[in-house]
Amino acid sequence: MNIKAGFTSFLIFLVSIASYAQPKKLYKQDVSSVENISEAMLTSISGEKGQKRDWQRFKNLFLPTAQLNAVFHRQDSSWVKVNSVEEFIEKAGTWYEDNGFREYLLKNKIDQFGNIAHVFQSYGAEFSGGKETGINSIQLVYDKGRWWIVNVLWDSETVEDKIPKEYLE
Repeated sequence: MNIKAGFTSFLIFLVSIASYAQPKKLYKQDVSSVENISEAMLTSISGEKGQKRDWQRFKNLFLPTAQLNAVFHRQDSSWVKVNSVEEFIEKAGTWYEDNGFREYLLKNKIDQFGNIAHVFQSYGAEFSGGKETGINSIQLVYDKGRWWIVNVLWDSETVEDKIPKEYLE
């Protein structure tokens, strides 16, 4: 390897380390508590039509192997769609930006033991063409000095399945 190629490789290595460390420092407050990380998940995907989302911030909340799973309903049937974080961003990200999407907290019910936590989070969402309410079930782990989202599973309220009052008050 010549000196110029070696220097270029070294610079690429340094840039990659710096870009890996930056989100950790930049979004440190997001991952400092169960409350903060669950709120950051909502705010990072929310915005007006045409507004770019901070997908680096969003990705920083999740373990690399995390999943985002949605229950969908059509008439009298339902099914679940499982996504990696990257798949979710690829599929939902442009839709959120093209249509506007704002998800907001109604109430968190948090259970924690040791380094694991579960948040049953009732939410409201507004988007071009509609509104919905539902519940996010968020599993988290405390590791390497911070909280990580391991899994999110959500279901929207339907005529048949209303959010219980204990998750709204």
